[in-house]
Amino acid sequence: MPKPRADATSPKTRHSAGNAWNRVILHTCERMVEIPDHAVHLAVVAPPFTNDKDRRTLDKEHYIAFLQRVFVELDRVTHPLGTLVTINTDLRDHARYNRGQREYDGLLWHKHSDICRIAAVAGFACFHTKIWAKSLKTGVYRLTYSHVQLFRRPNLAQRLAARPPVPGFAPDVWLLPGGSHRRLRGGGFFRDAIHPLIAARCIAQFTRPGDLVLAPFAGSGTIPAVAHIMDRTWMAYETDKSLLPLIRQSVYGPVRPPVFATSALDIALLAHHSSHARS
Repeated sequence: MPKPRADATSPKTRHSAGNAWNRVILHTCERMVEIPDHAVHLAVVAPPFTNDKDRRTLDKEHYIAFLQRVFVELDRVTHPLGTLVTINTDLRDHARYNRGQREYDGLLWHKHSDICRIAAVAGFACFHTKIWAKSLKTGVYRLTYSHVQLFRRPNLAQRLAARPPVPGFAPDVWLLPGGSHRRLRGGGFFRDAIHPLIAARCIAQFTRPGDLVLAPFAGSGTIPAVAHIMDRTWMAYETDKSLLPLIRQSVYGPVRPPVFATSALDIALLAHHSSHARS
């Protein structure tokens, strides 16, 4: 496969201009043609609320078909020994999400279960699930916890799940409040950012320095930012061009969002641990 050209919209990196990695690609992750087969050691997948162009309308049937295409592509790019991590929040269902079928109103859409089924069809087996508790309070309109699901190839899932955990990884519930909102230039907030310590724990647990970390949905830039801090190679995809300034701020600073400062010591300890741990 020919070496891809640098993306003109990508932020500058500390690597050479001809380097194919460490950049944001502004198109859908349904076809990640810039990544060769089996190159990714860790993919951290935090699907957005919707794939609709208006970023507000959700058609579940259309959305699930979209995720199926994404996971087929993740199967292609993920290394045979690689790990897939999904982070998602279940949500209250509505008829408008289901093409007017009113029997769904008032129910809870177990989105994490659908993602688990999609991953299984694509060739991944879930070997563990963590709960990210964003708050100990009960949300009236939105759930205050997310599922962090870990996937491997079926023949490796149980064998490799027994790897000794890095600091902070072992508990089944990760209480990490705050940090999910990022202020956007020009006003407003990005409201579904991932806590940096989720990224740091997964990167430390499943990769070593130099490994390739993929964020198929870049969002606010947390995954590439932590990969950059921990000396991993990274690639990110995003269709919303307006998020590029926020992604640049997260990855390169000089002033990152405040949650990075409060997590800096833990991220540094995880980076040190993973750089000295045995493969």
